[in-house]
Amino acid sequence: MNFDYYHVFLTVGKRLSFTAAAKDLFTSQPAVTRTIQKLEGELGCRLFTRNKKGVAFTPEGQILYNYVSAAFVQLTKGEEEVSSRISLEGGTLAIGSTVTALDEFLFAFLDEFHSLYPNVHYRISSQSSDGTIAKLRSGLLDLAFVTTPFTMFDDLLTTTISDFPNVLIAGEGIEEFKKGVHTLQEAAAYPIVSLSSSMQLRQYVDELFQSYGLAVTPSMEVDSANMIIPMVRHNLGLGIVPYSLAKRSIEKGDVYVVELKEKLPSRSVVMALAKGYPPTIASKRFYELALAKALKKK
Repeated sequence: MNFDYYHVFLTVGKRLSFTAAAKDLFTSQPAVTRTIQKLEGELGCRLFTRNKKGVAFTPEGQILYNYVSAAFVQLTKGEEEVSSRISLEGGTLAIGSTVTALDEFLFAFLDEFHSLYPNVHYRISSQSSDGTIAKLRSGLLDLAFVTTPFTMFDDLLTTTISDFPNVLIAGEGIEEFKKGVHTLQEAAAYPIVSLSSSMQLRQYVDELFQSYGLAVTPSMEVDSANMIIPMVRHNLGLGIVPYSLAKRSIEKGDVYVVELKEKLPSRSVVMALAKGYPPTIASKRFYELALAKALKKK
């Protein structure tokens, strides 16, 4: 099939308008319409439906767009890689990470890598572990740094970079947990601030309480681990977070660590590559140095 068909299809999909796509492509609107019709004829299905604002994807069109956009990202990366020099004086690294992986490893390591290769450019995105893995497997990322637990797939190459502790914290206005050693059962009877059910830290918290036969429904659900600390600081409930995330607030005296009888299991930062995509020069070097740093720690 003509490669230009997909270029036109991708442009229409980004703009959701034949007219706007034609302007971007420096061609006429009828030419764009004919190209999409030819592509639909080759595939045997409609890709767009018209509406008052322009066009919208059909279900088949949305599926095709997801694949085509990922393919064009790979092509762009390939062009960038070919144009960059072997000495790593160019090129772009697309890295996905969770907030915790950024704090626990990636910020410091990016500083080290950038000092060695200052001309490498970066595209950094941050979301949940499973969301980051999905982007990696679709070819939108070169590398991913995620935190356990996450969904593992056979097409991933993973390496544990480091382990990190978690703590139960409370706001200074909550007096009953300041002294003595407490239990998770006591904590479960108190309001809990946690992430929404689709997030990995929430999965960790749920599994932790379940392992002791406790069922907990958070009184407050938030979308980011960074939001748990302010909620706890304002005495709206207890929260379980990585120690690194709470360290500054603990040192300032805004929150305190609840001493528990039970030991909270540590979690891990994991570096992941997708086996189905060839590494760029920059991503290969980044992976090698990150792996060496992890092995040195062990």
